[in-house]
Amino acid sequence: MGRVSAVVGVGLVLAVAGCSEGVDGDAAPTSESSVSVSASPSSSAQAGGSELPHSGAPAVADPLPESALPSDPCEVLTPQQVEEILGEGASEGKRKDLDELGPGCDWGNQDTLGGFKIGFDTVARQGLSAAYANAKPRSAIFREVGPVDRFPAVAYKDSEDDPYCTVVVGLADDYAISATVTLSFEKEEAGVDSCGPAERIAATVVGNLKDRAGE
Repeated sequence: MGRVSAVVGVGLVLAVAGCSEGVDGDAAPTSESSVSVSASPSSSAQAGGSELPHSGAPAVADPLPESALPSDPCEVLTPQQVEEILGEGASEGKRKDLDELGPGCDWGNQDTLGGFKIGFDTVARQGLSAAYANAKPRSAIFREVGPVDRFPAVAYKDSEDDPYCTVVVGLADDYAISATVTLSFEKEEAGVDSCGPAERIAATVVGNLKDRAGE
């Protein structure tokens, strides 16, 4: 599936290009599958019981209360932060919830085909373990990043030069947030690692959530 058809056919903007590093409007929509693999436990994981963490995922030593998540995921970033990420022409956030994952919100920039999605992986109650159980065996690139603030995180994509990347941050053993990113054509041509921007936007989200929790 081409990048343009992915934008029209899937309608999910799951990308970002990064903050405060000359990244204005440099992400494009990804496919839905890049997020769903991070949050829904596989049958093998479910068969292993409900004990968390599992599949090699680290424990979250100092979890963030789930009450820090806003009821509307589109409120997880300020309009100013979105504009810093996407540049002039950034759209307002649009709800893109997924039944198997949880609440989500997309932002985009039609001029650059840039955008990003933040997802709250709260439905399966598997936290970061789901990424280890599902994304790790399916992704050519799967690596631990961060920690993002104090929280363990992973990034995955299909190849080193893949313009799409998902970063999942475990905020507790049983829930996580994800940032899915696709670089703009400009950044893709420049050889930017798509996981770097995804990690930066995830860090911004985590910082906002900590502020909401009063930390």
